[in-house]
Amino acid sequence: MAESHHASRNARLEEVRALAAFMVSRCEAAGLSADIIAELELALVEAANNIVIHGYEGREDGDIGLTVRIDAERVELELTDRGLPVAADALQPRPVAPDAESGRGMAIIHACVDHVGYHRANGINHLVLIKRINPSADGG
Repeated sequence: MAESHHASRNARLEEVRALAAFMVSRCEAAGLSADIIAELELALVEAANNIVIHGYEGREDGDIGLTVRIDAERVELELTDRGLPVAADALQPRPVAPDAESGRGMAIIHACVDHVGYHRANGINHLVLIKRINPSADGG
């Protein structure tokens, strides 16, 4: 059975750190390795920053919810917000010039997790990031 933990923070860049700290504490309590936690933290920070910058367009009147689900095989991070809907192609990594100062977020997220999913329901965006923690369990 998966453990599930939830937190919510104001949609401000300063609050992304608090969401990351919450996720890290849940993963540490579950005994996950430092490598897995670091990859999840990087993916979470990139995704939450994108929500603040692009979803809320820098407005500070929204919230970002984070649900962390951990079981023996995977960690699932679900971010929710009421910002702008995400365009269908926005979740795919794009080629970026080596000296570019932005545009790397989705490539970083995809490099850190095994699955990126998105849907919108009742005006709420749901971004789901999944990291397998026991690859041998599914033959990987």
